[in-house]
Amino acid sequence: MAGITTPAPRLSNLGPALRRWQGRALLTWARLLQRTVAGKAHREAHVARRNRAIRAAHARGVDKTTLAQALRVSSATIGQALKEEPTGE
Repeated sequence: MAGITTPAPRLSNLGPALRRWQGRALLTWARLLQRTVAGKAHREAHVARRNRAIRAAHARGVDKTTLAQALRVSSATIGQALKEEPTGE
């Protein structure tokens, strides 16, 4: 009696697996781009918007301590944002 063998994989059977592998590879590439190329510029824009909002809130009567507690940053960072100095982020 001959041993039981499995048929060789066919290209049509590899389609979904190959597409998943390509998807994972593209996801890894997108994550790399996000962390390196787009990450720094995106972060700088976010911090600039946040600092403008801090200055606007302070101009409308919100004190430094409340801002620091709500945003979970130090009061030194809030002070730098209020003076329009670059923050350490």
